[in-house]
Amino acid sequence: MAKNKEFLSLVERAIGEWGIKEENIANLDSLKCIKKEGKDSIPKYRVWIVATTVFLILAISPALLYKSARRRSDFAFNIYDSYFDYMYGSSAEDETCLVGALPDIQEHFRPPIDCSLCAGVTEVHRVTNLSHADFLAKYAYSMQPVIVKDGQNDWKAKDTFSFDFFRNIYSEGSQALEKVMADCQFFPYRTEFDSLGEMLNMSKERLEGNGEPWYVGWSNCDGKVANLLRKHYNFPYFLPPILDHSKTDWIFMGLPGYGAFMHIDSVGAVAWQAQVRGIKKWTIEAPAECAGICTSRMEIIVEPGDIIVIDADKWYHSTLILGNDTSIVIGSEFY
Repeated sequence: MAKNKEFLSLVERAIGEWGIKEENIANLDSLKCIKKEGKDSIPKYRVWIVATTVFLILAISPALLYKSARRRSDFAFNIYDSYFDYMYGSSAEDETCLVGALPDIQEHFRPPIDCSLCAGVTEVHRVTNLSHADFLAKYAYSMQPVIVKDGQNDWKAKDTFSFDFFRNIYSEGSQALEKVMADCQFFPYRTEFDSLGEMLNMSKERLEGNGEPWYVGWSNCDGKVANLLRKHYNFPYFLPPILDHSKTDWIFMGLPGYGAFMHIDSVGAVAWQAQVRGIKKWTIEAPAECAGICTSRMEIIVEPGDIIVIDADKWYHSTLILGNDTSIVIGSEFY
């Protein structure tokens, strides 16, 4: 502002004392440059103002919206409801999370592992005739993975479980399918399937391996389906009754050459998985904080009839289907 006054005073002196005409001053190249720079600076200032305003809106709005949602205001609900209607064609009342947790993000927030639990683990054990006492002492609460070779003795699942078996259970429009799609989890892995219903309606060609490859997993939380499934499999004989068994079944199914990517679970329990059909290679890796303390990597082949028990909350693991048969796995957790 002070410099502007000095400039105007100088112009007035030039006109009054030196007799220079105003139009001659206006035509000076230097003055034209000053005017041009001033005009050019206005859009720049506008851009900065707009950018700053947008930044403040993006930074502050989520916090305000969160506080509004905590107060259960109609404004916040309408915003969320519009989001879900646009993105998923559903209501906010039907959803439990606004944004799903990403594996890369989860990794940075998982609790560290007590590396003493895996310090002495050098291989995956293979056993038969596993007693309740031995299971509790060696495997139930340790990081020692084990494959129970006779875990599926007397199961009917090996003869009944198939793609058509599950497609009939979760038939289109059935209560079982609606329950799973509304309340259970579905993992499409590297496929484009959005739901279990979409996966079960794939073409015969793709099912037989003549189209895009596929591998999926889902949880069953429908009571009637659970009772039906347990007519074909028993709870593993080596799990003692004192353990708290999950009522949720997990099914994994896919074609050879595919499987689950390297990951770590977050279920707060130890998992067992029964390889009903097909062959899988499991790759197990110790978490980064246990480098130099625990065996860094182990590989194991799980065959039909085997049950693998692993603390998937502590071990990183991936699977790959081998051979020529479709892989079908059923499993659960215990606490």
